[in-house]
Amino acid sequence: MTPSRRALLGAVPAAGLVASLPAAAQGTAPALDPARPVLIRGAVVVTMDPSVPDLPAGDILVRDGAIAAVGRDLPQPEGAQVVDGAGRIAIPGLVNAHIHLGQALQRGMSGDQTLAQYFGTVVAKRSSRLTADDLRAADYAGCLELLSAGVTTVVDWSRETTSSAHADAALDAFENSGIRAIFAYGLAGSGAGSTTSANSPEAVSADIRRLRAGRMASPGRVRLALAMRGPDFSSLEETESDLRLARDLDLLVQFHAGAPVYAERKRRSIAALHEKGLLNPRISLAHANDLDEDEYKMLADAGGSTVSTPEVEMQMGHGFPAAPRMQRAGGTVGIGSDISAGVGGDVFTQARIALAAARGLANAEALRAGAPLRAVAFTTRQALGWATLGGARAAGMGDVTGSLTPGKRADIVLLRADTVGTSPVLDPISSALMQCGAGAVDFVMVDGRVLKRDGRLLHADVEGAAANARSRAVGLEARAAG
Repeated sequence: MTPSRRALLGAVPAAGLVASLPAAAQGTAPALDPARPVLIRGAVVVTMDPSVPDLPAGDILVRDGAIAAVGRDLPQPEGAQVVDGAGRIAIPGLVNAHIHLGQALQRGMSGDQTLAQYFGTVVAKRSSRLTADDLRAADYAGCLELLSAGVTTVVDWSRETTSSAHADAALDAFENSGIRAIFAYGLAGSGAGSTTSANSPEAVSADIRRLRAGRMASPGRVRLALAMRGPDFSSLEETESDLRLARDLDLLVQFHAGAPVYAERKRRSIAALHEKGLLNPRISLAHANDLDEDEYKMLADAGGSTVSTPEVEMQMGHGFPAAPRMQRAGGTVGIGSDISAGVGGDVFTQARIALAAARGLANAEALRAGAPLRAVAFTTRQALGWATLGGARAAGMGDVTGSLTPGKRADIVLLRADTVGTSPVLDPISSALMQCGAGAVDFVMVDGRVLKRDGRLLHADVEGAAANARSRAVGLEARAAG
């Protein structure tokens, strides 16, 4: 339920008089103790849960790392720490449901590349040459970028994980960054151009079992998944074998599929998996731009998902995003940014591009039919859903995060709603998605721990992480040129 515009106009502007001052003028807020309750007071609350109403001026109580309550004028528990949400829009933490974080050492390299050029430079010459320490630096810097942009959950499709040392390094980065992460361990040949990877299914299986017997013994903020080759990059028999491995290890699987630009693209591969009874809720397809309409329905009915990365997809010839077609099929849609060597990890940008592409296609179809649309084909609420709850479900985390629902873990973002670029707030969904963006991210909480406040990351040496990434990129470029 969306608050009335009158209620919103009454709630946000008055709140902004103090909150809009620069942090230096207000003084830096003290660090919060995650062991004590936190009460976010007086924010415009966008829950993304139909059963929990949005509020023009509401409170969120966090206790023991979880959302304990959402409502108006919540009582303040003894010992609770209060965060002033006045002049802010509270939304669930964003989810980047498909990214290659290991490419953070090659930022800018693929901004003007085709898919073939990207494979020839980034994947073929660099992905397999990252040391474990390189991967740790890349993943850590990438996670800090995401957190600063309001992304609290990431699915990292890691083709750069080519040994157990690399796997440990990636997990170090996720754990130290504070982000919620699904680490998708790459199989040999995962993705075109990755044939130099040393990881066979047997080696990956053994290493995942090692991790589960040790540092990943119980599910927590960082979890494991499988970055599969998929039928467009392997045989149907190999895909079936990879899916059995994922089932045996109880892992989410994600693979690239359904892009006409893939050299070995196999049409109707999703239908073939359906016929074998292999589609299930633990399957997430990256891209899936060019499936047949009934294949989206097959995947949706099986509980699977698609993840659109529209900026890269439209640059590199994958086609227009699949988000609207999967939405029409009744399935789960997530959003990702894909290639860190080409674009930033900001999910607001990707959701806006996906929405614009979906609307543009719908309008073009209507104009060709001679019947212009009377209403937009897709809404800002749907697009924000792709970036929050949809992404969480695509990551296998829909019961953990993705909405401001009591009982879920406290992954919460506060957006500045009191600036000249965001005032007035007449529709908080539209404001959050279309006017705020990454630059408006003022506060980030993951699992009840405050990682960003007053517009700055609190827990990390951001300058040191950037310097380390730059230094390691020099060494990687030397190896790539050798």
